[in-house]
Amino acid sequence: MEELAEGLGGNNGHATWTSAQSTFMLTNLANVVASGTKTSKGFKKVHLNACARALNEKFATKRTGEQIKNHLKTWSRKFAKINRLRKLSAAGWDEDNFVITLDADHYNSHVEVHKADAEYLNKPLEHFAEMQIIFGNSMATGNFAKDSSAPLGAEDVETDTEEDAAQGPADGINTPNNDAASSSASRPKKKAKIAENEDDGLIKAFKSVGTDLAEAIKTAGKPDTDLPSDLFDQLKSLPGFEKTHVSFYFSYLVANPHIGRAFYALPFEHKIDWFALFITERFPGQ
Repeated sequence: MEELAEGLGGNNGHATWTSAQSTFMLTNLANVVASGTKTSKGFKKVHLNACARALNEKFATKRTGEQIKNHLKTWSRKFAKINRLRKLSAAGWDEDNFVITLDADHYNSHVEVHKADAEYLNKPLEHFAEMQIIFGNSMATGNFAKDSSAPLGAEDVETDTEEDAAQGPADGINTPNNDAASSSASRPKKKAKIAENEDDGLIKAFKSVGTDLAEAIKTAGKPDTDLPSDLFDQLKSLPGFEKTHVSFYFSYLVANPHIGRAFYALPFEHKIDWFALFITERFPGQ
């Protein structure tokens, strides 16, 4: 995946994101959603700042919460475009591998006009599961985020208009009579189709990210206070954490058993992500 560059807030400089850094950010914030701490209006500033601190620690960068927010907008536009391409009249959808499928004739016809769409068609979509978790429920509204108080996953009006104009007809397949069909009278119908994403909410998102994570979320809803007997042993086995951190996080899980059970059910690498996120929030600067 190519490196991505975005403007920094009000500066003229650019922040270059590597594939590894984007992966870390998306995984980190998807885990925040999985833990139930994301609000209905998106991520709070504390979530973005904690993600920046964790990323800086891992990659020795100097990211800010504002840069995390801006990079999220880049991925929200990707997710919006993917959802539009999934609605091409000739497109299929491979749910297991996250692939928008087109037969050879339709693919060649579409890509000939929309060359930039080739990276989204007939190949696995990188980080689709994480994007679905982070943006899935917000995308159903068709409104794209403009600031930290607006729902995440909503694209700027200017960007949406430009992509609609470049995309042409709603199905993306050009015919000799398409010039009339792509008039302004047909635009409202295309935009209205975005709202059909309402069925692709968080329930489907959690299903797509994998059996382990979905099971963790389901387990988190249990009302009892029981915790696995070897939970503390699992915490001690995680590399890179001090004894004080282990004790502190264990006391937190005991006080919040529903989170403790969800943590226990996670795969090994996700346990590390959850633990690291908690420590960066509670012990900033360490």
